[in-house]
Amino acid sequence: MWGKKERETLRLLQLHSEKVLEVVKKFEELLRAFCSFQWEKACVLGREVTVLETQADERLERFNRTLARGAFLPAYRGDLARLGSQLDDVADVTEEVTRTILSRQRTWSVMKREGRKTAGLREGMVRMGELGTLCVEALASSVKALTYNMDLAETQAREVGKREHESDLVEQGLIVELYERERGLDPLTVVQLDQIIHGIGDISDQAEEASHLLLVLLYSLRV
Repeated sequence: MWGKKERETLRLLQLHSEKVLEVVKKFEELLRAFCSFQWEKACVLGREVTVLETQADERLERFNRTLARGAFLPAYRGDLARLGSQLDDVADVTEEVTRTILSRQRTWSVMKREGRKTAGLREGMVRMGELGTLCVEALASSVKALTYNMDLAETQAREVGKREHESDLVEQGLIVELYERERGLDPLTVVQLDQIIHGIGDISDQAEEASHLLLVLLYSLRV
């Protein structure tokens, strides 16, 4: 179906999506460490997130250079470039929420001190991290399937939306729980936890945006 240039370009896009998935998986490890009161481990994992995000940037650059050399028709080229950029946005927001979490040691200390009172919040954040990983796993699978099975690519792209909806529901519930506990937590902790929760949700949101671009690309390629 594809020429040599096109196959190479899609291979590089796949490699980029796989690296983005590594970023998100590493972040999920960090989040588990943070929520189980392992601050030093979370800091180490945070540095690993940054390294992986840089590697994802490098893979995006290789993809863009190859795409610019004339693979695909111009109309498809624009869609692919936007998809690559949106995939990178997933890694970017993951690194951003990583920085947010690691600049909130005071919030971590409050959560640790309160223990059981913050158990529901911590469990919910971990679940959002899991769903973020599931979103990006489906996204990477969809990108991979572009080279051999467009029906599977579409199925996986739609799976991203389902997982993102689950994440939204968990996020909404957590925000409600957070503000119900407002009297037991100081205002700064509440605000910072609100930022962290929304930041975790941004990972799934950005993955869903990428899945929308994938579906547009699929519709174009099938014409």
